Amino acid sequence: MPELASYSRSDVSTHNSRDSLWVINNNKIYDISSFNDAHPGGSEWLLKFGGQDVTFVMNDKDLHGHSSHAFNLLDDFLIGQIIETEKWDPYSESSDKSSSNPSTASKIGIASDKFIDPNKPIFTQIWNSNFTKEFYLEQVHIPRHTPGTAVYFENSILELLTRTPWWLVPLFWVPIIYIMYTNGLTYTDNTTMLRMFIVGAAIWPMFEYLIHRFVFHVDEYIPEGTLSQVGHFTLHGFHHFLPMDNMRLVMPPVLSSFLAVCLYTPLSFLVPAGIRHGVFCGVVTMYIVYDEVHYWLHHGFFKWNLIKKLKSYHLEHHYREYKLGFGITSDLVDRVFNTTFTSTKVHIE
Repeated sequence: MPELASYSRSDVSTHNSRDSLWVINNNKIYDISSFNDAHPGGSEWLLKFGGQDVTFVMNDKDLHGHSSHAFNLLDDFLIGQIIETEKWDPYSESSDKSSSNPSTASKIGIASDKFIDPNKPIFTQIWNSNFTKEFYLEQVHIPRHTPGTAVYFENSILELLTRTPWWLVPLFWVPIIYIMYTNGLTYTDNTTMLRMFIVGAAIWPMFEYLIHRFVFHVDEYIPEGTLSQVGHFTLHGFHHFLPMDNMRLVMPPVLSSFLAVCLYTPLSFLVPAGIRHGVFCGVVTMYIVYDEVHYWLHHGFFKWNLIKKLKSYHLEHHYREYKLGFGITSDLVDRVFNTTFTSTKVHIE
């Protein structure tokens, strides 16, 4: 490893803007400019500490909690160190503080360079891999970061199908909802349609929970073998591997259409026309809300307490414990099934 460049604290302090954002942690200097928009807590939080020493901030769970994954990500941005005459030990005055020092704490789930390289086309890597199930499940749930959008397929057409901007979801589904609702009115009256729409919207939180927990997170139930890992990674593993990739935060219409067909087909046999149209429209409307909320929980910054709470809750699922916290728009169903978090939360200020 080449010797790190040395800078004074005064030098670092000049890099405090969105375009050039440096921070100091444990006497090491990190250029986090490219991570600015990807920070789970919002870019505003990073800008508050641009050019400053963030050692205590990084370790103060009451102020702004960070998981071990955050420290692993920070290593990717290392560019230098503080000059010898200005180095200091932030833990020398209190032995109690040293217990929260990530350099001395045991880390669970360390990112391995033997896993997928997010800076290269991903599908080819995982298709040609020979990971054990245990290694794959550990590594795929350790968040990484890459500037911009990662490449999944080398084929440009297939790659395009995996990228979904947030606005495509309502653009695709709102016309379908309108057509379905209008068609439903040929079978029943508007009052019944509205009531069934509300029923569909009301049952969405259960759908959200069941799909996230038992479809996206089959995790331990996937068989050994590369093929099952390819399927798992494509369905949801990618999102846990690169949770801040802004083109993979909402569901591609190809996948959501498949799930919609799986929902509507049994309804067409079991529920009368008109009623099923209303229920379907209510469910899909809430799906749009779900996908948009999910996008902005990752890439938005809001001062409303409700949104901050939802953001903290969902980031806990990504950065602390992926086996809990399956609700996105609400933690209601998690409470019912006792899958909420009991450990220290990821705080969003």
